[in-house]
Formats: sequence, C-alpha cells, structure tokens
Amino acid sequence: MAEKGKNTNNTAAENENAKPEKKMTRYDLKMQRRREQELKEQKMKKISRTVGILVVIVCVCAVIWRVYDNYQEKHGPYISIDNHDIKKAEFDYYYYNSVNSFASTYGSYASVFGLDLSQPLDAQSYSDTMTWKDYFEQQAVEQMKMVYALTDEASENGFTYDAEEDYNAMVDSITANAESQDMSADAYCQAIFGSDATLENIKPYVLLGSTASAYYDSIEDATEITEDEISTYYDENKDSYDSVDYRICKIAADMPEDETEAETEAAAESGDDTAETAETMSEEEKEAAEAEKKAAEEAAMAEAKAKADDMLSKITDEDSFAEAYKDYAEDESADSLNANKKKSSISPSDVAEWLFDEARQAGDKTVIEYESGDAYYVVYFLDRYLEHAKTVDVRHILISPEEVADTTEDGEELSEEEKAQVETEAKEAAKAKAEEIYKEWQSGDATEDSFAVLAESYSEDTGSNTNGGLYEAVKDGDMVASFNDWIFDASRKAGDTNIVETDYGYHIIYFVGDNAEEWHVTIESALLSNKMNDYLSNLVADLKVADKKGNIAYLHETEAETETTSETMEATAETESETE
Repeated sequence: MAEKGKNTNNTAAENENAKPEKKMTRYDLKMQRRREQELKEQKMKKISRTVGILVVIVCVCAVIWRVYDNYQEKHGPYISIDNHDIKKAEFDYYYYNSVNSFASTYGSYASVFGLDLSQPLDAQSYSDTMTWKDYFEQQAVEQMKMVYALTDEASENGFTYDAEEDYNAMVDSITANAESQDMSADAYCQAIFGSDATLENIKPYVLLGSTASAYYDSIEDATEITEDEISTYYDENKDSYDSVDYRICKIAADMPEDETEAETEAAAESGDDTAETAETMSEEEKEAAEAEKKAAEEAAMAEAKAKADDMLSKITDEDSFAEAYKDYAEDESADSLNANKKKSSISPSDVAEWLFDEARQAGDKTVIEYESGDAYYVVYFLDRYLEHAKTVDVRHILISPEEVADTTEDGEELSEEEKAQVETEAKEAAKAKAEEIYKEWQSGDATEDSFAVLAESYSEDTGSNTNGGLYEAVKDGDMVASFNDWIFDASRKAGDTNIVETDYGYHIIYFVGDNAEEWHVTIESALLSNKMNDYLSNLVADLKVADKKGNIAYLHETEAETETTSETMEATAETESETE
C-alpha cells in the first residue's frame, strides 16, 4: 500500500512540473513545411551528385574500354592459327596481298569474273555462299597457314635463312614506286597493305614469308623424281603427250538458210501473198514449216555424207588422199596435212578420239559426222609418236636501248628524221654497254658463275635477272627469232657465248647446255608439282584456325554448314535405324 501511494504522489508531482503543450499556428506550419522542403532538396542534391559521379565513372570506363578495344583490335589477336596469334595488321598484310595479286594477274579482266575492284568487295558475290571479301579473306588465311606451317617445320629441322636481303629489296621497290606516285614510303605501304602498314610494321611478315619460301625451295630441291616414275606417268597419260600426223577433209552440208525477218517483210511489201511471218502463222503451219526445214536439213546432211563416202572410197594411200582432196575440198589450196598435233589441239573432239584410239594403225581411214557443225570429215591416219624435241638451258644479260621521247626537253616535237637519229644513238649506246659488259666477263674468270653475277647486276630482263639470267628447259620457238636461232644452232655446245640483237635490245648469251627432252621435262615438272602439292596439303591438314571474335565471316559459315551437314547425317542415320 505504501508503494502504491508513493507512485501516485510521484505522478502528481510530474504533472505539476510538465509544461503546457504549445498550439501550432499557421506560421509554425508554414515554417515546418519549408524546413521539410529544404531537407528534401538537400537530399535530392546529394542523390543527383552521387548519380553524376556514377555517370562520369561509366563514361570514363566506356572511353577506357573503347581505347582498350581499339588497342586489342590492332595489337591483340585478330585470329589464331594453331599457337600463333595473328594481329589485325598482319591479317591485312596477307589480305591485301591476295587482292593485289589478283588485280596484277587479271587487271582489266577482273570483270570477267564478276568483280569490280573499285566497289566494296563485301557487296559482290563470289559464289552462292561467299562474297569476294570472303574469298580474299580465305586466300589470306590459307597463305598464313602455309607460311606458319613451313616456318614451324623449318625451325624444328634447324633450317636458317637470312631474309634481310629480301626485305631490303622490297623496301627499295616500295620506295621507288612511292616516289613515282609522289608519296611517302609509309603512305604507299598503307595504300597497298592496309591502314596500319608501314615499312617497319610489315618487316616481320616479309622476313617470315621469305623464310617460308626459302624452306619450301629447299624441300623442292631435295625432292627426287625417278626415271621409273616418269616412265609410269607417261604410260598412264600417253594421250596427253603423244603427237599424231593425219590428213583431213571437211565436207560441209549445204544447209537451207532461214529467211530473215527483213526478207519476209520485203516480200510482203512487194505483194507476195505467200509471205508469212511467224506471228501470222497458225500452229499447224508452224509445225509444217519446221518439218519441211528438218527434211531439207536431213537431205543436205545425207548429200554431204554420200560425198564424204565417195571420197573415202577413192583413198588407198596418202597420195590418193591428196588427189581426192583436190576434187572434194572446199578450198583445195588449204593443206590437208596436220603434223605433230596434240590431242588437246584437235577439233572436233570426235576426230581426236578416233585418231588417239589405241587400235589405230597407219593407213586407217574413216568418215566422222560433225553434227553440230553440219559437216562430215574424211580422215586418214598417218602416225602416232612421242616427239623427241630437245630443250636447252641458257643464261643471258639484256641491255635495252633507252626509250625515245616524242619531244625535246624544251617540249618541241621531234621530226621523224630526228626521232630516227635519237633511236640510232640509243641502240649504239646499248650495244656499246653490252660489249663493255661482255669484255668485263671475258677479262675475269669467264665462268658460268661469274656470268650469273653480272646478269644480276646488269640485266634488264626482270624475268631472269634475279636468278643469274637463267632460263631452263627452253623449247625451240620459245624465244624471239634471232635469240632462238642462235641457241638452237646445230653446232651449239656448252660454254658458247655471243651478243645477239633482237627487238628488245642486245643479249649477251651464255649457252649452258642441253636439257632433257620436252616431254620428259614436262612430266618431271608435273610429278614434282604433284608431290609438292601433297606435301603442303599434309603440312597444313591439321592446322586449326580460331576466330573467337567472329572477324572472318566465311569461317563461321563453313562451321554452320558443317554442323548442318552433321545434323542431317545424324537425322538420316536415325531414320534408317528406325526403318530397320
């Protein structure tokens, strides 16, 4: 009870001490709302400030990522070939190499392939599944695969090659071309090898490619082609290497000519009631006209066949063919004899097939219909053989006269007499230079090797001045007349030299000697090419190309096709299994 009273007294005391509650006026409410609004605005400013900082951070990160992405595109891996990461600049080097090689090979004929090099390559179709850009990217990838496969194997086998000289030669060539275009060397590089190309940047690719090429040459030089291989190849492909001699006479059918539209109209205008055009004829009339035309054509072919058979009956030997030819040939002045003809050069193909039949014997004769040509051929077989034409190896140094301008340095046009005089002086200067080089060789070691050195220093023949002026396995007729006549002179022997004039200038020639017969050289070359193609195919067969960023479209199209084919095969297998 005492406790309860104590509590009651305390509560009373507290109530007495408590202040009376203040009543809120309109002013107080207004001030309170203002304070709340200020607090709200301060809070929003703080939030806005925080968001602004975050936006700046995001923008900075985006810029950093863009810079990084650009750096990665230029310096990071664009694609990879096995364990080799390929940068964009390196890919571009090979890509534009492919484009430039195609352009230099075909030039203005590119349009024949449906390609306009002045237009975007990714907007032009190469095939149903590839654009021309895809095609050149594919060529670039294949080139890189071969280069890296060759250099990897070269490294494994301890092969070394100093490619600096090759790079320096390329620098000289680029510099000269750039100067002729009034460009810097690096600007010229960018124009032909891509926007990131400079002489310094492309150096590793040039060195690598030269090493790969040198290693390939070493493998090719070490690849042996045996006589047994050549003999076997010839036996299996005789039709491609043998030649035939034969006589032939064409008996053309006198086919009815179609009346031209102009002739039909002219006949109608002249009042010829029988003149009709295809548009005015009924179906029955058209069929009748076609039947009449066909009958006339058959009659013409039958007449030609009878004429050919009649000629054939008069042939007993080659002389009798020549006599009959005078009576049956449309142009008896044309020679009926065809000598040393390869199968691929004989037309029509039915004639070639008959001539190269294994059962063919000298004196065989026949009549062959050439339906699409509206004619018959009377053919007389003389001989089939393997031509034993020799080939030779030569070295030469070409000195060409300077080109003669049409005007003087002051811009005045030269007269014909003045031009002739300048041309004569240019030829004399070229001849004097050739004689000086010839004397230089004669006064030195006067060997084939020393001749090769001079050829690389002086010769203006770009086809041979990088390999000592050498041409191997030259066939009779390959060279211009006076050059050809000298090297194929019956008295020619190894080591002979001379200066020979041609339309190209003056040639200092060193006769190396006889090579193998033409057929032998051709087959040896074909076998070597086959072996080297097999070597390269095996070398790159297991190389993997990775394109994680999807830069090369054709690679992923190929993958999609492979997956589709695989899925189709699996579905087919399941269907067959269910059927069973």
